[in-house]
Amino acid sequence: MHTLTFLTIGQAPRPDLSAAVEAHLPTATRVRHAGVLDGLTRAEAEVRFGPVDGGATLLSRLADGGSVTLDAGAVGAALRSRVDQVEEEGADVVVLLCTGEFPSLRTRRARLVEPDALVTGYVATVLRGSRVGVVVPLPEQVPEAREKWRAIDPAPLFAAASPYADDDRALCDAAFGHLEAGATALMLDCMGYGARHRRALRAAGVTVPVLTPAAVVGAALEPLLS
Repeated sequence: MHTLTFLTIGQAPRPDLSAAVEAHLPTATRVRHAGVLDGLTRAEAEVRFGPVDGGATLLSRLADGGSVTLDAGAVGAALRSRVDQVEEEGADVVVLLCTGEFPSLRTRRARLVEPDALVTGYVATVLRGSRVGVVVPLPEQVPEAREKWRAIDPAPLFAAASPYADDDRALCDAAFGHLEAGATALMLDCMGYGARHRRALRAAGVTVPVLTPAAVVGAALEPLLS
């Protein structure tokens, strides 16, 4: 029996992020959850991981359902120790529930699944030649996203809409802005986007392919654990 640990940059568990991945897992898989912000109050999280001027940012969620903006550098440093911890606790596979780039993450024994690498590789191959409209959670993440997706040709389009908003109007506006600019596929570039967001876009009349990271990660994991 394999043990798989979902590791979020916020507080665990995050079934809204992991459910689409878990749907692809063999029934015998033992699933665990861990988070960088586990055990912290919002005030403590903001002191230790709050954004800094000029630094890259990430968006996640606390156990109370509220969203929180985090400094990517501080999160990356904490993730390294959390990866070590969950591996020591018996994880065979560690799945990061974030599409941010963390190039320094390593494991000693367990397989480390990073959505960032899977998603960019998938788009580069399966959607080769397509004009992709990328949606990220925060406007300040657009410059980082341009760097992340720099190898995609033709160059993607970028817009921002939080997956944790009370409604989907901003997401639909971003999607239709991309379509009007010539996008032939959409990439919702955050693990916070899921099936609900795809359904909202379909209901609004979006007919082009809409990719979410969890679906890509789930499909990639299935052969590893079977």
